[in-house]
Amino acid sequence: MDPDVLSGVMSSRVRLKLVGSIAVRPRTLGELSSLTGISVQGVLRHLDRLMDLGLVEERKIVANAPKARKLYAAKSSLLGDYSDAGVIIVKPTDSPPTQATGRRRPQDLEKMAGELLIMRRRIGVGARKLGRMIDDLVTAQAMLDDTLDGMNLSDEERLILGVVLTEETAEDGAKVLSKYYGIDDRRSIDNALAKARRLGSK
Repeated sequence: MDPDVLSGVMSSRVRLKLVGSIAVRPRTLGELSSLTGISVQGVLRHLDRLMDLGLVEERKIVANAPKARKLYAAKSSLLGDYSDAGVIIVKPTDSPPTQATGRRRPQDLEKMAGELLIMRRRIGVGARKLGRMIDDLVTAQAMLDDTLDGMNLSDEERLILGVVLTEETAEDGAKVLSKYYGIDDRRSIDNALAKARRLGSK
């Protein structure tokens, strides 16, 4: 990723949260406002910055979703903040590191150098594991998108499945569809899931 783009994302905790959320699936302004805890106007300012950086694009909803007219989607693989899942890619801090005080004895310095070397090795191993996990996540999300695109689905069915399949449970997906998209008909959700199962088994 371009250093300017990276710094543009990392310079704001809110933008990290936004790109992490949008990387999973396209989101409405209402969803992004709830996820970040800031106003819709505040979210829009951050989204404008992310669109300027070429990371996010605005899409119109074609499906029957009375509560939402636009979605914000990833234009490419994004840097994400996965700290809620116990995996942190980037976690900026609000306070600078504390300054070390006092003089160290030579044996203390040798011990510290040894500990730092061990920590560097552990970080290296962890970074490689994390890289593989991120690759797997991006691949899985791309496979889901490709599978949905390849199915004979209406715009509404594609929207429903895109939400339901990326939430923790189908019930959570139904709540998101009702709250942010105005899709309250449980039959539409069940029918879309049943259709996806039928098409997937062919």
